[in-house]
Amino acid sequence: MSNEIGDITTTPEPLVNDPASPSVKDSAKDAVSALKDAAGSAKEAALAAAGHAREAASSATDRAKEAADRAKETGEQWREHASAYAGQAAETARAAATTAKDKTGSALHGLAKLISDTAETVDTKLGPQYGDYARQAAESVAGAARTLDDKDVDQLVADARDFVRKSPAVAIGAAALVGFVLMRLARGGSSSKES
Repeated sequence: MSNEIGDITTTPEPLVNDPASPSVKDSAKDAVSALKDAAGSAKEAALAAAGHAREAASSATDRAKEAADRAKETGEQWREHASAYAGQAAETARAAATTAKDKTGSALHGLAKLISDTAETVDTKLGPQYGDYARQAAESVAGAARTLDDKDVDQLVADARDFVRKSPAVAIGAAALVGFVLMRLARGGSSSKES
């Protein structure tokens, strides 16, 4: 084909070489070969990345297991320490309760003896009826002291729990009364120190 523009006649060059020409075939082969090489490199890179990811995951899993083992060991150590402290606290509390029980028992025996000794004086000054009241009170206090001496701390705690379950109102009233008496004793003790 020819084009005429003014005086000049030109023949257009083909834009694309003929597919059958050897240079196009070589170029296509080179492009396919380059694509195969690129695909191979991409595949190798993907495999390498997958290997690194597996190694990283394995390493992270190992670290997590190590941390969990250390935490478990630390927790067990804390549990052992807490158990030891709880045992010591229980022993200390039991020893203090036993000491308090023994002192209370001794005080009750002393009170029973004092009441019994004064019963004769009450007989002579107020009459035998009031002396009998004093003797009954002495016997009751002595009985409470014997009960306190005969039981250990665990039995006393169990008895107190049973009493509170059976008679909660009486237990609350008794606790309020004891609290009031202790408060009065504390106030009386602090005011006499100030005087």
